[in-house]
Amino acid sequence: MISSLAPSLVSKQLLAWGIGIGLFFIGRQINPKQIASSKWIIFVACCTLLLIPIVFQNITRGSRRWIDIGFTTIQPSEIVKPWLMLFLTNTNLPLLQFIPVGITMAQPDLGSALSLLLLLAPIILYNKKLFRLALVLGIIFLIISPIVYSKVLHDYQRKRITTFLNPAADPLGQGYNVIQSKIAIGSGGIFGKGYKKGTQGQLLFLPEKHTDFMFAATAEELGFAGILLILTAYYLLIKNLLVKAFNTTNNKPLFLFTLGITIQIWMQSFVNIGMNIGILPVTGIPLPFLSVGGSSLMTLLFSLGIIYSS
Repeated sequence: MISSLAPSLVSKQLLAWGIGIGLFFIGRQINPKQIASSKWIIFVACCTLLLIPIVFQNITRGSRRWIDIGFTTIQPSEIVKPWLMLFLTNTNLPLLQFIPVGITMAQPDLGSALSLLLLLAPIILYNKKLFRLALVLGIIFLIISPIVYSKVLHDYQRKRITTFLNPAADPLGQGYNVIQSKIAIGSGGIFGKGYKKGTQGQLLFLPEKHTDFMFAATAEELGFAGILLILTAYYLLIKNLLVKAFNTTNNKPLFLFTLGITIQIWMQSFVNIGMNIGILPVTGIPLPFLSVGGSSLMTLLFSLGIIYSS
């Protein structure tokens, strides 16, 4: 699909796959239980990495999310995910996770900040006290959500919410992406329009067709049949990861790490597909293993390596 939608990026993505496979085997040498003595070094390093785009003002599309390393760029909020998960599995202070979440919000990158916050999910589910605290905080957040909407969120973030509720209100502006995405998915039919024959993607009506809206562009060219294969693959991957998690309950750090990464993959898939079909607001969360993006791909493969370390 990348060769169809963004041929110039195929070599870059293949390189990311090659590096990612290498990282997978490196990850297989890491046992979450054995990094307890290095947890604070990991946490400080992650926070420092997240601060670099802000400090050096690496601005791209109005945000400071990437680090330019010359031949390419990397996204720290993706790279730190497995490392922060390793930290969380070996600490009794999970609320420190709000520090990297806050730094990511300051970039600003709401989608990635929520992804980092979600790393707390297995820790909360495993701890009854934290679970009760999370419920209380959730209720408080619902109460103050109007204040958060008006005072905390940036203008573009508020526009994404209003566009989600009524994309037709601004069909050539904020609602354009979602409308084009729905057209692409619907026009694909059962078997799609064919390789490189999609109109919305190939004629550039669909923005970010190889990243945020990879699902819609794929549905247009491969149809429901192609999408069904992809959804089946996600189902089998998540199912097997959950089986792996509950087979390692005797190793608490590895159990929590596996559950955390599994929730991440499920959440990113659900949110990305949800925004493509218009049931969730548009965010910058990539479709795991399919969207163009070396940082996300390499991080996922490294994480899978750690999961299969034992």
